Amino acid sequence: MKKNDFLDQFYKKRKSLITRLFLSAILVPLSIIIILNFNKEEPFIAKVLIEGIIQDRKELLGQINNLVDNKNVKGLITVINSPGGTYVGSKELYDSIKVLGEKVPTVVYMKEMATSGGYLVSLSSDKIYGNSGTITGSVGVILQTADISELLNKIGINPVIVKSGKLKAVPNPAEKLDEEKLKYLENVIQKMQNEFLNIVKEDRNINESVIKIVSDGRILTGRDAKKLKLIDDIGNEKDALNWLKNEAGVEDDIKIKDLSSQPDLRK
Repeated sequence: MKKNDFLDQFYKKRKSLITRLFLSAILVPLSIIIILNFNKEEPFIAKVLIEGIIQDRKELLGQINNLVDNKNVKGLITVINSPGGTYVGSKELYDSIKVLGEKVPTVVYMKEMATSGGYLVSLSSDKIYGNSGTITGSVGVILQTADISELLNKIGINPVIVKSGKLKAVPNPAEKLDEEKLKYLENVIQKMQNEFLNIVKEDRNINESVIKIVSDGRILTGRDAKKLKLIDDIGNEKDALNWLKNEAGVEDDIKIKDLSSQPDLRK
């Protein structure tokens, strides 16, 4: 190999190496930027749909709680179509939405029905919309049981009940509900009722005269509920969403994410 040929190959290899290093210096950072922008989540409004009987909603609670640490969430709209459910299940949803409401604005739209626990959940938000025909109210707590002790005796069954105290496992369908046990249950229910009424009074800022009206557990139409200040406005889901966007100060075309179709919103 001639001396000049050796030098030519050397310079070619060096030029090729310099070119590769130069391209790497440009392409690697560019690729990182593209990947980061691709994975970057846009701001969004979260949507919660609460339908049917409210009981244990662990998955929904987890999704709402995850939103608290999500920097991209700008608001929450809760759509309710529920007759209520357990007091604890409803109160857990209420508490979770209240915590999120300390970070972003929240709004509720009540569809056909938002009574009892359904109305309790709606109290968690900054503003409540309902349709004129929405059935709401039914503020209160209920415990249902049955006394079948006489029926059992008639068919020749004598229940044997052994318990550590006379108020243990009350109510029990196989055991007669005497006056003492009935008063005991009424006292428990009344304590829960008082807590519910206090939440209504504080969150809706209403006076004792309205509390007295709704404390009997009556149902109300959306228009009647508005007259009593139990809800804020008559409208539809779009009205509620428009209010939320305005309150959050976001663009009209912001993405709406339904939590029922989003398995994890912690990003």
